[in-house]
Order: sequence, then C-alpha cells, then structure tokens
Amino acid sequence: MTGWHRIGAVAWIEGIRLTRSWIALTLLLLVPATQVLLFGYAIRPSGELTGVAVAAEVRADADTVARSLGRQAGLRVTTSALKPGGAAAAVRRGDALIGIELAEQPSFANPTAKIRPVRIIVDASNAALVAAAVPAIEAAYWHGLADRADIVDTGPGYVIERLYNPDARADWTFLPALIGVTVMIGMIMLGTLSLAREREGGTWEALLALPIEPIEALIGKLLPYVVIGTVQGILVFVAAIWLFGLPVRGAAGALLALLPVFAAAHLVLGYAISARATTQLAALQGAVAFYLPAMLLSGFLYPFETLPGWARAIGNLFPLTHFIRAARGALLRGDNAAQVLGHGVPIVAFLAVALMAALALQTRRLD
Repeated sequence: MTGWHRIGAVAWIEGIRLTRSWIALTLLLLVPATQVLLFGYAIRPSGELTGVAVAAEVRADADTVARSLGRQAGLRVTTSALKPGGAAAAVRRGDALIGIELAEQPSFANPTAKIRPVRIIVDASNAALVAAAVPAIEAAYWHGLADRADIVDTGPGYVIERLYNPDARADWTFLPALIGVTVMIGMIMLGTLSLAREREGGTWEALLALPIEPIEALIGKLLPYVVIGTVQGILVFVAAIWLFGLPVRGAAGALLALLPVFAAAHLVLGYAISARATTQLAALQGAVAFYLPAMLLSGFLYPFETLPGWARAIGNLFPLTHFIRAARGALLRGDNAAQVLGHGVPIVAFLAVALMAALALQTRRLD
C-alpha cells in the first residue's frame, strides 16, 4: 500500500466520522451564517485616514494645500511633490488612501485655462478607514477659502471620486475579510479540539502505532477538515455576493484557490497547539490566544494602516492579514490572479513552519 493509499484510508474514515458529528455540521452551516448576518447588518464601523497625496501643476499650490491638510486631525500628507495625475496614480498603487488633484486655474501666464473642480480620489475599498477623512478634507477646503479674503467662491468647487466602493459601504470592507475570519476560527477550533479529544482517548496514539508515517496520518486526518474549511469560505463568499451585492472585480478563482491552503495552515496550527497541550481546555485556550490577536492585528477589526509599527510587524506574521489583502484585492480592487496569489506566499510559508512544528511536537510527545 502506497503512502497516498494510506492517507486516503485515514481521510475516508475521518470523513465518515465527521458526517455523523453535529458539531461539524454546526461549524459548517450555523457559524458562517451567523457571522455574515452579524457583520453585514449589525456592525457599522468608522475609521480615520492615514495618508493623503497632493498633485498640482504649480508646486507652491500643492504645498499650500498640504499645510492646510496637516492642520486637520487624522490627516497625514505623504507627498505633495506630484505632477497632475500623480495623486490619482498614488491611490491606485496603494501608496495613499486619498489623492487630491488641483486643477490649473486661469492666470496671467495661462488666461485660457478652464476652471475645473478640485478632484478628491478616495480608495474606498476600506470604507471604515476613510470614513472620517473626506469631511476633514472638506473642512480644510472651506477653511482655505475663508482665509483668502480676496477670493469669492464662484468656481465649480470639487468632486469626490470613490474608487472600488462608490457608496462607502462599511459592510463591503468587512465581508471580504470575514471569509478568512470564519475559516480561521473554524479550522483552529476543529483542529485543536478534535485532535486533543482523540489524544485524551488514546485513539491518536493507536493510529500512529499502525504501519503509517506520522506525516501520512496527519495529512489523512486533516484532509476532510480542509474540505469543510473550503466550503465554509465559499458559503460566506456566496452569501456576501447574494445578500449584500459585494462586487467581484478581480480574480475570484485565485482567491478560492487560496482557501484550502489558508484552511490547512490553521488546521496544522491547531494540531500543533493540541500536541503541546495536555487537555482539551488547554488546547482551547491556546486556540483563543492565537485567533484573538490575529483578528486585532490583521486589519479586520481595526484598519491595519493605523496600527503602530511594532503591531504591523506582528500582524504580518498572521496568515489572516495576507488573506484579507488578497480578498479585498480580488473582490473590490480588481487585482489579477498573480497579485492575489502573491498574497498567498506568506500563508504557504506559515503552513510549512506550522507543519514542521506540529510533527516535532508530536514526535517529542511520543518519545
């Protein structure tokens, strides 16, 4: 019997056991449905701006606007040395969340220039982060007019262009991230509790006593759970589109391809936690100790850009951080497959490290 046959046999037995477990069905159906309804309908977050780019034909005009914005709470001008079109490009590249394009006005040097409004380009893929930014910029605009007593506001004013999320819907910010959160919590809980329960009952050690390698037993046990995690993510994905009109502008197929890897990373982590823990309660505490910081530092509950540097460094260690970026890129920003899958590289690295740790802990425990 080859290694793949042994893995398939273990996976088949585990799959039969899962279909007879009401806990598995609850995690598969009830938990995703509850989270979609709660975060989609009940929670309406707000946030603050971190970066603004300013572009103008005349550098002095851009510097004046930058100084005015700098006096507004929550606004940070990243650059004001951009030529026309540079601020919009900075928003599209992700270098700034808001870009301000100052149109050239009629002057002695160019008396034929047309009067055009100031363009404010907003990256609305994270509506919570920019919710307070636009009013602050509007206030700076009117304060600037008031300070210049020689100017009467007879021009066209300004227009706001919201990219990726025109209506600034907060649920569109949360729902792509919720796909990853649902899978993360479900897989960690299933991985830690199910394996810890088997170890307490002695069935896991009995399985390892068979002529099968530990890596084969681990993969065989986890394959059915990976299927459950993938189905969970797909359910949230479909519900977000069907119930809330979440757009799909990019490579959604690439995002769905990341789901099994993302689920496997947290399942293996759950196995490592249960291998280190002595009881189911200890395994549960370890799972909670992981996923709470992941939710806080990944950009799910709080905008990632507003976190201090040390918190962002820790947040980048969690697979959830990178999955959220991939989900928002695939669904809102219109990222292609290469860009979406690029966010999966840290997830694969986390899976490899967790797998080595899990096998090492299990070997040490058996010794």
